Amino acid sequence: MTAHRAYVGVGANLGDRAGTVKRALRSLSDVGTVVAQSSIYRTKPWGRVDQPWFANAVALIETTLSAVELLDALKELEKRLGRSPTEHWGPRTIDLDLLIYDDLEIDEPGLRVPHPHLTERAFVLVPLAEIEPRFAAMREALAPNDLAGVVYYDDARSAGSPRESVPAMSEGRFQAAEARVHALARFLAEGDAVRVRIERPDDVIEVTRRSRRSEATGAGSDWLTVEASPQKIDTIKADLVGIFRLSRPAPAEGDAVDVDRELGYIEALGIRTPVHGMGAGRLLSIVTGDGTPVEYGQPLFLVARGQ
Repeated sequence: MTAHRAYVGVGANLGDRAGTVKRALRSLSDVGTVVAQSSIYRTKPWGRVDQPWFANAVALIETTLSAVELLDALKELEKRLGRSPTEHWGPRTIDLDLLIYDDLEIDEPGLRVPHPHLTERAFVLVPLAEIEPRFAAMREALAPNDLAGVVYYDDARSAGSPRESVPAMSEGRFQAAEARVHALARFLAEGDAVRVRIERPDDVIEVTRRSRRSEATGAGSDWLTVEASPQKIDTIKADLVGIFRLSRPAPAEGDAVDVDRELGYIEALGIRTPVHGMGAGRLLSIVTGDGTPVEYGQPLFLVARGQ
């Protein structure tokens, strides 16, 4: 049977992105022989920017399947890897795109190759050119801003880019929880509250300070509960993808904030979007450093609100 050469784009921006891309690359052996595969890249979203960054790669396979059969097989692989129906260009667990098939031009309902957006997408052309040099000219024709949104995945981690979505109990998740505990303890030591609590979908952290009466008497088991004034902890998050910067003068942990105070801003596409205090309170922690790339929904500040 005739062997056909096809390039397949692999992408994910939910869950363990790099891990999912690696599993998808291995799964391509179910539809053909994997001849070459690119590095995994961390890439900014294309089409819809209000979503997490992606992990992307491209693979070259040899297959006996027709183009239509291969497309159907890729859709089945997506289902096996956990993809469910999503909105157009929205976040996805896995995405397998048929980019090129034997250098043929096919325009049929549900199937167009080469992929119609092939020449516009840095997240495709960069890994594609890595394994197929004839696409290097197309890659170099992209705008510098587009190319800047594609970096090696390991380089992105070491450069302090936003924390990836990883399974519970990973080192990153443990360090993040530890940082919140230290911030809460510092807040208790410097303020009048005796109990603070952070509730998140994936964990709950509560820190309680022993009452001054028990501290004076040395009673180790005397905890102030009736007179406690619990604090609500709000997380101020990024509402778009860009570069986060602290406002000037820079806010400091312990500062009073109100609804109008600008704590920082996010730069994206030349636009400066302010981040405000969103109500009265006290700045508990600055979670994200000045000049750090941020994703949609990434925590920026923790603010304690009185109740």
